[in-house]
Amino acid sequence: MSLYLADDRRRKQEGEHLTNVVKVRFTDAELADIESAAAMTTGGRIAPLLHELSLEALEARRMKQAQLLDDLANGRALDDSARQVLADLMARNAERHLLDKVAQQAMA
Repeated sequence: MSLYLADDRRRKQEGEHLTNVVKVRFTDAELADIESAAAMTTGGRIAPLLHELSLEALEARRMKQAQLLDDLANGRALDDSARQVLADLMARNAERHLLDKVAQQAMA
């Protein structure tokens, strides 16, 4: 029995099942790579591997963005790639802020 089965979502208490389905498409080469990784970690099951990797990647992104903002706030030098990531982050934040304002005005 693999370690994963103890955390298998089918064994969760009622009301704790995953309900938000996301469909992602991969190339054949990407899928083969994912299947290989799943075979070594989750008994060949792709969904739990992708779930875990997605959450890890999201946390890593948040940490990197926080570090970039801290570097900016404290006047530390940024290389070209860091400046581009920071510019993208700021653009997304500005867009989100504008969309929220438009939505609020539409509701008023």
